[in-house]
Amino acid sequence: MILKSLKLKNIRSYEDTSIDFPVGTMLFEGDIGSGKSTILLAIEFALFGLGDQKGAALLRTGANKGSVTLEFEVDGQEFEVHRSLERKKSSVQQGEGHIKSAEGTKHLSASEIKQEILDILSFNEPPDPKAQSVIYRYAVYTPQEEMKAILWARADTRLQTLRKAFRIEDYRVAADNASSLAKVINKKVDFLEGQVSDIDDKKTQLKEKKESIEENQKILEMHVKKQEKLQTELDETKDELKELRESEKKLKKAEAEIPLLTKQIKEKNDRMENLTSDNDELNEEIASKLQPDIDELSKIKKPTEKDVEVLNNELKDLKEKEKEVRRLETTIETKIKDYRSVEQNKICPTCDRPADPKEFKAKIETKLEEKQKASDAVKECERQIENTEDLIKKLEKFNEAQEKLGDLNERFKKNKERIEKNDQEIKTVIADRDELQKRLDAAETEFKKLEKVSQRINELNEAAEGIQKELTEVTGKVSSAKTMIQKLKDDIKSLSDEIEKKEEQKKFSEELNEYHIWLKDYFVPTLDNIEKHIMITINQEFNQYFQRWFNLLVEDPGKDARVDEDFTPIMEQDGYEQPVDFLSGGEKTSVALAYRLSLNSIVQKVSVGMKSNLLILDEPTDGFSKEQLFKVREILNELKCPQVIMVSHERELESFADQIFKVEKKEGVSEIKTA
Repeated sequence: MILKSLKLKNIRSYEDTSIDFPVGTMLFEGDIGSGKSTILLAIEFALFGLGDQKGAALLRTGANKGSVTLEFEVDGQEFEVHRSLERKKSSVQQGEGHIKSAEGTKHLSASEIKQEILDILSFNEPPDPKAQSVIYRYAVYTPQEEMKAILWARADTRLQTLRKAFRIEDYRVAADNASSLAKVINKKVDFLEGQVSDIDDKKTQLKEKKESIEENQKILEMHVKKQEKLQTELDETKDELKELRESEKKLKKAEAEIPLLTKQIKEKNDRMENLTSDNDELNEEIASKLQPDIDELSKIKKPTEKDVEVLNNELKDLKEKEKEVRRLETTIETKIKDYRSVEQNKICPTCDRPADPKEFKAKIETKLEEKQKASDAVKECERQIENTEDLIKKLEKFNEAQEKLGDLNERFKKNKERIEKNDQEIKTVIADRDELQKRLDAAETEFKKLEKVSQRINELNEAAEGIQKELTEVTGKVSSAKTMIQKLKDDIKSLSDEIEKKEEQKKFSEELNEYHIWLKDYFVPTLDNIEKHIMITINQEFNQYFQRWFNLLVEDPGKDARVDEDFTPIMEQDGYEQPVDFLSGGEKTSVALAYRLSLNSIVQKVSVGMKSNLLILDEPTDGFSKEQLFKVREILNELKCPQVIMVSHERELESFADQIFKVEKKEGVSEIKTA
């Protein structure tokens, strides 16, 4: 596998970053906490999913969505895998994902993507979405915090993990399964032998059951004949009962109708009385009140053809005219007073000049005549106003009478209509009452037949009960006989099947016993020998790698390192074993790196998909001296891996790299720059 590019969106401290991976040795360099290891985690996430880590540990704080897109090459074929993260309420979950290749794009779930990647890389391990890839962790990439964990791991745990990584776990699993299967088979053989021990007794029981069937068959035939005879008698009795009960239903129906019909007839009579009484009251109201009032109001004559509005307008005009005439009369009186003043004082009241009284005497006479005419006009207006007001009152009285007359006529009409409606209903009620009476007479006639029918029904019921009782007894005997026969047949079939099954079990038990002998004495020992041989071969090759890498990293003639048969690292100082805890930090790192590279070399050989072309080292030189740092370069040259990715804060490693990426974090956001 060769990595091509990586795109990060909202992954940890990265907002939107793309990285192109060249072939050769790459160094991602930066301060602690700058975001270097995030790149390695993102690569692993793209390939295998979250595994045992939480989505919240990858998604950038405050972001709701994030994604990783990785392009890589396997055997000359290019692939693109895309995984996304999405924040939902209080948790972060994987969202949409796809794998793109020359065949097209497949949109898959998280677990489906992992299965597809395992198939592409030819990693023979289960696609558990909650577990990391063991082969990837040993053959390609081990996080910094897990580098030294191998030194303190329990021997059995380490050995079990290595079996998976070396792909020889199948031998142990097969041997364990074979041993378990042999035990199961042995138990099965013991069980089967116990099952077939009574086969002869079962055959004797089968013969006795067949003889018993013949005896019970004769008893059954006798009871069946009697049952058929009783059933015929019972059916005939029930048929007659059925007819009588139908008649009884009709008669009881007639009985039930009698009180209802009587009640309905009474209701019809009551209704007739109410309608007749209502008509009497209506006719009384017409004769004693409505007709006299109508006749009285009809005598009132209309005083004028004019309406009230016209008369009110005329009255208004007359009053205006009266005001005008009175103003004229007042004006003339004022003028007469002025003229009389001049006549008496002989001086003009306007200009205070002397005036001739004779001239004003004629004027006074003229004005007196005008005043008389004005007074006469006032009186005429008053007379006309009085006449008009009287006429309005008479017209209003006429209109009021006409309105009342209209109400009376309407009431008169409604009374007549109601009387006519009541008369029609009385006819209908009489017809309904007569029909109900006919039905009542018929129901009373039917009711008289009910007593005889009920008596006959009682007689038949007693007869049917007697027949039914006897029939029930016979039917019980028939049922018992049939049950016994069926039980015997079932027992025979069961015994036959059981005997047949026991014979098959006996044969199967003999075959299983042969399988048990073969698994226990041949197959399991062979698998153990194969696994031991392979583990010894791998252990020898592993030990060679481990000792070589350790001696390169730790140049101390008095120190030596090896692995035992359980692949536990053994340290020696001047020929004496030394606990790993007593090593310095750099020596522990050397042991871990040597062990790590040895695993890498072995696992990549046994893993078809890796082909020794990719190695990822996360802070591999923690605690190394400068001399040890340069030894790492020798190891990398010896490994001849086409693509190596190193993450470190050690600047001395820059000389090892073909390409250097600077990782910096500013204001919480990581950025990658090429040096």
